[in-house]
Amino acid sequence: MDKRLAAICLMAATVTSMATAATAADEDPARARLEREIVAADARLFAGLNARDIGPLKEGFSPRLEFYHDRSGVTGYAENIAIFERNFRAPNRVRREALPGTVEVFPAGPDHAMHIGKHRFCNRPSPAAPEACSVYRFAMVWERDGGQWRLLRVLSYDH
Repeated sequence: MDKRLAAICLMAATVTSMATAATAADEDPARARLEREIVAADARLFAGLNARDIGPLKEGFSPRLEFYHDRSGVTGYAENIAIFERNFRAPNRVRREALPGTVEVFPAGPDHAMHIGKHRFCNRPSPAAPEACSVYRFAMVWERDGGQWRLLRVLSYDH
């Protein structure tokens, strides 16, 4: 097989694979429901961050939270709550938005889900300062606890 034909076959396989992954949730009603639930839980959690409201973070994080950050290391529930409370008192404003088209949700048993994608964090150091934004990657594991999805594990990377 010549190199051009091999390249065409590889591209076709890649496109087919991407199309299959993109439509998996669409074809499986249970997976589509799971994706809606996780995306909604993510939105509630980060609405708290964006509004500087610690309540949704306390509710949305599992007490067994493990947060792995490629720059600052590993932290747990209490450390993260303290970090957010301290940040909310600071003059800067941080906001987060998940980037549509990058987010994927996968079942991991009946009470867990894997959630991967990219998100944009924007920081405004002061009301008069311009906002600076960067895109990072995440991989999260959510756990259903008492009927509510809580964030159990976080990998935050590519900073």
